[in-house]
Amino acid sequence: MRLSSPHPPRRGRALAGNSLVPVLIILTALGVSTAIFFLFTRKKMLADAPSPAVNASEAPQAAASPQAAPGKAAAAVPGSPQAPSLPSSVAPKAAEPVPAGFGFARPLDLGKQMARSLAAGDFATAGKLAAASDPAQAGMAAQLFQKLTEMGYKPGLEENVELLGLVENHTRISVPLTKPGVEGTSRLQLDLERDERMGWKIAKITLPKDASAALAATTVPASPPVPAAAQTSTATPAKPPVPAAPVGSPTAVSMPPKALFAIEETQDALSFASDFVRLLLAHDFAAAKTYVDEKKVSVERLVGLCIVFEEGDYRLKPSKPLIMTVANPEMSWVIAQVESETLQQTTEFGLELKRENTISPWKVAGLNLSQILGSFAQNASKVGIPYTPIVTNPKGGESLALYFEYDQAQLHPRAQKQLEVVAGMLKADPAKKLRITGHTDARGNDTYNIRLSQSRAESVKQRLVALGVPEPQVETTGMGKAQPLGPNQKADGSDDPEGRSRNRRAEIFLDF
Repeated sequence: MRLSSPHPPRRGRALAGNSLVPVLIILTALGVSTAIFFLFTRKKMLADAPSPAVNASEAPQAAASPQAAPGKAAAAVPGSPQAPSLPSSVAPKAAEPVPAGFGFARPLDLGKQMARSLAAGDFATAGKLAAASDPAQAGMAAQLFQKLTEMGYKPGLEENVELLGLVENHTRISVPLTKPGVEGTSRLQLDLERDERMGWKIAKITLPKDASAALAATTVPASPPVPAAAQTSTATPAKPPVPAAPVGSPTAVSMPPKALFAIEETQDALSFASDFVRLLLAHDFAAAKTYVDEKKVSVERLVGLCIVFEEGDYRLKPSKPLIMTVANPEMSWVIAQVESETLQQTTEFGLELKRENTISPWKVAGLNLSQILGSFAQNASKVGIPYTPIVTNPKGGESLALYFEYDQAQLHPRAQKQLEVVAGMLKADPAKKLRITGHTDARGNDTYNIRLSQSRAESVKQRLVALGVPEPQVETTGMGKAQPLGPNQKADGSDDPEGRSRNRRAEIFLDF
């Protein structure tokens, strides 16, 4: 038998040598790829990269890059014959203008900052606040605010800055101003708009009429002329700026700056409505009455609204309390939004404003109270008042109504509070009179009901006299069950307790 050779077979050595060939091929390919990348591909990437002129914010990093060859020529401008154009999806974007260093999440925040800046004499900051939409006018705005101070105007407290409402897509803020020798409070009216990048900013400021001299003394910055071609075309951000054409040349178009300030020649409708509603909420009937066209708005309606405000403890809604729905030179409609924590409700009423011409003062020519009266009546049981204080009299017109418990002539505590509003109005004008009629439901005989209704009317009169109203100003009558406001019985002949409760009342007619 033949023994095997002690040496390994030659075939095994050949296989081991052949297995190194693919590895060598792969290593060679990687080396070639790396060489191609550094010699060609990377060089092209560096050439295509945006130059420091395109993105100035990256200039420091580019200058410090270890791969940037010293003395390397500047990259060609994209779009030129020497530079390959980039696809639109990766083309460098124009740098957006840097917004001013303010960011207000709420309109009132901006108004209060304006009041603080003016109070501190920081006119530069106040000017920047005013001109956030057009920074070129910041200097002019600062100059104007300084002149207002020199004229004696002083800003009110920041807590007195108010949100007036919404007008022409702008939210209006009022910053109070005071001036020695001038009765009352003037104001700066800031019309604000929302900017997605910087929050709320000022679009326009309306100055009081007496401040017109300050505005006339300021210098409005001249806006640089804009080449006509630049108004209709969008320049590539990387291209060097084109020199503006000389002023007066055919290619230059003068672009005056947008008016930032205006003078309040006459009070506008929104401000007028705001003042009127705030007087009502303060229960200042005498002052609110001067805002009303008495031929078109009954005194009962106005007093009734004061009573509703007092009873429900209503306050203007913090967000957009007033909304102007119609704004014409001689007629406007404003919706006033109010809320009551006591009644846990938000409701509204409408004001119709009119004036004879654009230089005449506004007057309230109509009050639409249907929604607020309905909401109040629905929730009035929470404060102990069963129905709205304004009712339509069976004989026509409107009157104020106070309600009584069954078979009682004693005033409800809330009714006494209502009469305080009426008494204040009567004491302001001793020449005016009012009539009080008492009423009952249908239960009991006529003689008893006449006597009870007269007692209810007398209870109202005595309360007014106790509040300081001269007795001769008040007349009383007992009507018994003759003028019901609601049905005493249901259709099937059964008792109607709710209808009868409406009939147990005393009505006040104001002879104004």
